[in-house]
Amino acid sequence: MAVITGGASGIGRACALEMARRGADVVIADLDERRMASVEGEVRAIGRRALGVRCDVSRDADVEALAARALGGMGRVDLLMNNAGVVVGGPLEEIPMSDWEWIVDVNLLGPVRGVRAFLPHMLERGSGYIVNTASFAGLVPHNPRTIPYDTTKHGVVGFSAGLALYLRPRGIGVSVLCPGYVATNLLERARLHGETAAGMPDAVVTPEELAPKVVEAVEAERFLILSQPEHARIWARRAQDVDRHIRRQLEVLAGEGRG
Repeated sequence: MAVITGGASGIGRACALEMARRGADVVIADLDERRMASVEGEVRAIGRRALGVRCDVSRDADVEALAARALGGMGRVDLLMNNAGVVVGGPLEEIPMSDWEWIVDVNLLGPVRGVRAFLPHMLERGSGYIVNTASFAGLVPHNPRTIPYDTTKHGVVGFSAGLALYLRPRGIGVSVLCPGYVATNLLERARLHGETAAGMPDAVVTPEELAPKVVEAVEAERFLILSQPEHARIWARRAQDVDRHIRRQLEVLAGEGRG
């Protein structure tokens, strides 16, 4: 049985349906109750049990209630996918502290709350799996107008790596999902300052293309999940010479590296 936060749309919805097709019952946690009910219906149409739970991952009580509802309604949780996320962007000097606190509370502390709520159950059973949704921007920052988002996603990558070291010896697997630009509704709740929205690139991957990769990585117990093969090469080049990589990025941003 799988619990997916941010499960009513985008990557969360696609993963919920993919997991259901492969035999999992699913708890969909989200703030959008209309979309959540729609995904519940889609999961049931596949022939699996579904439960929708309204949950704000920035609230301790909501996440604790999610765990209680999931365990009470389904009996056990085999997989937790901490997928809920938001975007803050714009010139750094224009972003208020309240927006920083909001994005850290959702993107970084949301997964922390999820793990804290569900981990005792997994440790007691000696099995389970955790997937945390970060971003390729959590490995390789590339947009100076999304620094708050990139910062939180770096935190999710580090949190996940630490979890893998801590939990794998205890029978619990951990993966971190680091996709590139995916066609989702993430910008609906975004807090963007200046002309950031106009500068956001188009999506190159659909959630439906990404979902099977997530499930296959869980089955193979593979830690890092990327959406595109070239991202592994970019990450490797950056690690070999970080200063050169940053210089090249600055050239591209200045328009000198095109053509």
